Amino acid sequence: MAIHTDAEPLPRIPGDRPANAIELRDLKPLPAHVETPPVDFFDVLAGRRSRVGGSVPTGLLGKLLWHATQLRERGFDGRFGQWESRPTPSAGGIHSIRLLAIPLDADDVAGVYDDATHAIGRLDQDAAAAIALNRASVTELTAAVAGTTLQLFADPTRLTACYDNHSSLLWRDAGAVTATLCMTAEALGLNAVPLGRHGDEVAHAFGLPAYVVGLGAVHIGARSSANDTVRDPTLEHTRR
Repeated sequence: MAIHTDAEPLPRIPGDRPANAIELRDLKPLPAHVETPPVDFFDVLAGRRSRVGGSVPTGLLGKLLWHATQLRERGFDGRFGQWESRPTPSAGGIHSIRLLAIPLDADDVAGVYDDATHAIGRLDQDAAAAIALNRASVTELTAAVAGTTLQLFADPTRLTACYDNHSSLLWRDAGAVTATLCMTAEALGLNAVPLGRHGDEVAHAFGLPAYVVGLGAVHIGARSSANDTVRDPTLEHTRR
């Protein structure tokens, strides 16, 4: 984990990035129709709060994942060769962070989001242990009983190959992804709350390789009304 006393990151030229593929199976396509909501950006900024909510319909989850992560452009003339443009900024245009979706109240869409196919895929390992670990963590941190957790994870070797002292860059990227997920959720009328955890145990219990690191999580919940608020006093801390 990066701390303020870490050395400054420095580009490593050339940055020869290894390709560690994560093979997914049983890909479940998310709804293909993804419209852009007619909302004002500054209304989204003003309205964003950290709140829990209900179960997230698959269609809304798909919209959130698409808008927050979509690939806009890919080039091969960057500092480290290949680069990508997505809604979130990323060191070197590498975009090493991916998302693991884990619902609290069902496991039919639990898996890694594959943005290339707009689908959720599983690994060979049974997801039951990861789902249970995540449920216990989310309940402890927020008291939520429904919704879907988006666990951030990354293969750090991609940044290591391009930067010396890469740790702070990985966490800066994670912060950008977290903020983008929260803002996108607000724009779609969903609740979101960042979780104070790394999530290594959850990621590895799902079957992700040992070299993968957890980089925090955002819990998403459906909004019961257009003006949803948290009524339970024990949950008021989540409204920041």
